[in-house]
Amino acid sequence: MTNSIHLRIKTLLEETSDAYDIAGANGNGDYADFASMSLPEFKQVLNRSNLTGQELQRILRHGFASHRREAPKDCWATFMARYVETNANLNSV
Repeated sequence: MTNSIHLRIKTLLEETSDAYDIAGANGNGDYADFASMSLPEFKQVLNRSNLTGQELQRILRHGFASHRREAPKDCWATFMARYVETNANLNSV
């Protein structure tokens, strides 16, 4: 993974997380659901024009579960950026 792509994914994750927090996270959906509203941006950063909202949600939900299980003390955005890029590329076939 190049540092540039990693940083772009991390920034996008942090921006969507900030927006989710500002929106109040009022129980009408989780972060993965909210983040899928930024699907065009994720497609562009990941260079995956065929990425679906459901795929993105699944990747994010699995990534958060992996973060809690494997590295709860690590920066979630750093962990998730690595996880998202790796898993988006694995599922691009």
